[in-house]
Amino acid sequence: MMRKNLGDSGPIRCADVFDFPPRIPGAPPPAEMLDGLRAALAAANAGTLVVHRPQRLSEPLPRGEGHFHLAPELFLQLAGWTEFRFPQGHCRVTPGQALLVPPQLRHDERVGPGEAGEPFCNLVLYAEAPSLTCHLAHEPSPGRPGIRHLEACEHAQVGRIHDWLFDASRSPEAPPDASTPAWGEVQARALVAAALAGVLHLLQTDSQPGREPTLVARLRVLIQNQLGDHTLSVRRLAEQSGCTADYLSHLFREVTGETLIGCINRLRMERAARLLRETTLAGKEVAWACGFAAPSYFIRTFRAHHGVTPRAWRAGTTEGAVPSAP
Repeated sequence: MMRKNLGDSGPIRCADVFDFPPRIPGAPPPAEMLDGLRAALAAANAGTLVVHRPQRLSEPLPRGEGHFHLAPELFLQLAGWTEFRFPQGHCRVTPGQALLVPPQLRHDERVGPGEAGEPFCNLVLYAEAPSLTCHLAHEPSPGRPGIRHLEACEHAQVGRIHDWLFDASRSPEAPPDASTPAWGEVQARALVAAALAGVLHLLQTDSQPGREPTLVARLRVLIQNQLGDHTLSVRRLAEQSGCTADYLSHLFREVTGETLIGCINRLRMERAARLLRETTLAGKEVAWACGFAAPSYFIRTFRAHHGVTPRAWRAGTTEGAVPSAP
C-alpha cells in the first residue's frame, strides 16, 4: 500500500536524466499508448492480429542471457522490429503483430528501425496481481529497448487480465493439417482481446487506485527484469535511474513503506518459493534463477524468510501442506 505520493513533483531533479518524462499526476496516458492498444484490440476482434506464442520449455533456463518472469508478458509492435531470442530459437515481430511470452521462459530482445527509417516502438504489458504495468518502449541505445513512458496501477481486476494472458499462452498451437480449424489460435486471440480491453478500461478509469510515482513504478520494472542477476544492487538501480542510491532508497521507503533491498530480497524469495513449487529445478538452479551466486547463501536466506529450508518447502508443497512464512 502506498503511504505517500512522492516523486512526481518537488525540488528533486534526478528525474531530468530519465529517458522518458515524469508522469503528471492526473494526466491521461499518452494517445500513442491508447491508440496502440485500441488498434491491437480491433485487429484481435477482427481475427487479423498475429499473436506469436513461443512455447515454454519443460523447465525455465536458470542461466544465460536475458530474463524471465513468473507471469505472461505481452508485446505489441507499433513500429520498427523486435528480435526475440529464446533458449529454443528466435522470433522477429513486426508492426501490427504481437508476441506473448509465457511464464518462466527466458528471453532477450534486440530492436531496430523499420525499412523506411521509422524508429522502433512497442508496447509491453505485464499483469501480476494486483499490479499492472504498461509501457511504451523506444531505442535509447543501438539495438536495446528502453522505457519511454510507463503507466502502472494496482487494481482487483489485474488478476483477471493475468489469467486471460496465461490461458492464451497455453492455448494449443495451430494443427499441421490446414483443413482443420485452428481453434487454439482463435481462442488465443480472443483471450488477448479480453486482456487488451481490460487494460484499456483500467488506463482510462478516472480513479485508478494504487498509482505510484513514475520513478518507483519504473524501478519495479527494472527490478523484475534483473531479479535473476546476482550483481543487482541498490547502487546499480540508482545509476540506471539517474539518482543517488540514498535518494532512491529514501523515496522507495517513503512511498512503499518497505526498504529497497528488502523488496529485492522478498521478490527473490517469492520467486524461489514458486519455482520450488511449480518446477523440478535442482536447488542450486533455483538459487541461480533467483540471483544467488552461492547456493549455501540462498539456503540460509530462504530459511530466514520462510522458516524452512528449500528442500523442506518443496516437500511440504508437494504433499499439499504449504509451509507458512513467519
